Amino acid sequence: MQHIKVECGYCPPENKKTQFHGTHQDWEMHPSWIAGVEALNAYGDWVSSVVLPIAFQWIEEHKPEVYATVPEDVKDDVGVAIAAAFKLVKELSAYQNGMKKRAAYEAAVADGTWNPSNTNPVWTGIVKKVRTETEEAFAEQSSLLGDTPR
Repeated sequence: MQHIKVECGYCPPENKKTQFHGTHQDWEMHPSWIAGVEALNAYGDWVSSVVLPIAFQWIEEHKPEVYATVPEDVKDDVGVAIAAAFKLVKELSAYQNGMKKRAAYEAAVADGTWNPSNTNPVWTGIVKKVRTETEEAFAEQSSLLGDTPR
């Protein structure tokens, strides 16, 4: 997962299978460790391949404002460009409204009134399936693994 800018333009990485998949042999580490590392890398690939191109499209559309305070020698630094853009985004109404909604969300979670049924239903379904299948895989081996941490 590469984060490269050339002449103030973002060079998105290829959208390919995570490079950590299969790096460790199945017998080398705890299954949860292997799954966790592979999942974390897949998340990083998703951010690099999907989220960052969206961010850099916004930066391209607002290039004069974003780069107005960025020193010439760091204009191709991904972190500096993101930081400069984020400084601008924090002033926009969508971000500020989102912060208000975030506070309301956290209050509702804290007092038990939050209804998550419509929040990220696809991702929620995937998480539940992965958790269930992981628990089932360990349960199938419980006669050998006993009650060791999973």
